[in-house]
Amino acid sequence: MPGAGFLERLGLVGYRALEPVVLAALATEAPVLLVGAHGTAKSLLVERLAGALRLPFRHYNASLLNYDDLVGVPLPDATGESLRFIGTPGAIWGAGFAFFDEISRCRPDLQNKLFPVIHEKRVAGVELPELRHRWSAMNPPAPSDDEADLLGAVYLGSEALDPALADRFGFVVRVPGWHELTAEDRLRLVGHGDVPSPGRRTSLPRLVERCRVLADETLAAHQDALADYVVQLIGQLGKAELSESPRRARMLARNVAAVHAARVLLVGKRAKLEASAELALMHGLPQNATEVPPAPGTLLAAHRQAYELAGRAKNDALRRVLAEEDPARRIVLGDELELSDDELSRLVTQTLSEERCPARRMGLATAAFLAMQDRRQLAPSAWEALASVARRVLEPRERSEPVEPGPDLEDWREICAWLAEQDEDDAGTRLLRSYLSAGFPDLWRKVPWREALESFERDLAVLQQGRAA
Repeated sequence: MPGAGFLERLGLVGYRALEPVVLAALATEAPVLLVGAHGTAKSLLVERLAGALRLPFRHYNASLLNYDDLVGVPLPDATGESLRFIGTPGAIWGAGFAFFDEISRCRPDLQNKLFPVIHEKRVAGVELPELRHRWSAMNPPAPSDDEADLLGAVYLGSEALDPALADRFGFVVRVPGWHELTAEDRLRLVGHGDVPSPGRRTSLPRLVERCRVLADETLAAHQDALADYVVQLIGQLGKAELSESPRRARMLARNVAAVHAARVLLVGKRAKLEASAELALMHGLPQNATEVPPAPGTLLAAHRQAYELAGRAKNDALRRVLAEEDPARRIVLGDELELSDDELSRLVTQTLSEERCPARRMGLATAAFLAMQDRRQLAPSAWEALASVARRVLEPRERSEPVEPGPDLEDWREICAWLAEQDEDDAGTRLLRSYLSAGFPDLWRKVPWREALESFERDLAVLQQGRAA
């Protein structure tokens, strides 16, 4: 395809997989935040793009920037009733492409002043009509000590952006480092191969305009399907503790359409909407700029689930089941709507894996195991998932747990006092006793035991009622 490899023709190696995202961002004129280690060509990418688009370019180091550098020196006009700005060659007036490097090292007060530039194309309340592209770059924020051991390089002084500012970037792109490059790209990068000359003329402005038109057409043609997908996706991300704003939801729909348009132009008929949606999601969340970005596997699972649900009819049984937020009721509803054993097995394992609270997961697995053991022929993988968690409660065993004076001892005394008030011969009491014992002391350090016990009793009641029905 004529447009494919346009970044390589600008002298950039290793960015081929990001070409659709870059083209989509240019076509929509969405603000872009590049996140990556030093030396990964973030600044070079922006400079080459601005040059290829033939736009007046301003490059600011946000860690050193003063507001006067951005707007010039304010002076009273001839009337004395308003101000005019005496600009310098580096002022933002007249810029077509502005790049704010090291934005994560920018002073908070200056970040607030950059906010309207990035979000509204305004500075000091004045519109910037010629400004089309606002891109920024940052190193990954410095993580906590525990997280630093897992993430490797730490950039002291690189702070997470204010969430409101991060949410204004339409694309938040994790750029490739050395380990993400192919062996061929590594050789070409260090000079053992052919690196295209950045001086070669490109047709990038025409490609961007074609993508803009096609993105609008794609959004119009798939508007309902994209809206359904994004609604489902936001729900799936919420289950993974990735909360997104309504603004982000609208951005994602637009991003998917634009990325798909870019892929159609770059790879032709091979471009599939599902793959475009996945790519747009991977580079479209503000959490990509946090200390610990979302795991790709988490995003991929959310995408696949959302895409599958969006492709089903509104009255589809599985779609109705997955819309239920309470995990115990979700399993019961799946049983009542007569999902197949395989579908119910996947539902059970997925519901269990999505539960973030260990105490709730242990109780839910126990309740589901007891309710389903003689009712449904679940897949072995589902039984294994349930049993591996429920075993802690259901497997008979004796325990000897030394307890030091302190919160653990107080919890144990309260548990013993509560148990003393219950009927020892009742089967339900024996199950609750086993649950309380299984969670002591580690789980009750994270969740109050009374709160966890109430949740377990609710799950038992919901699943047993569903079983009886």
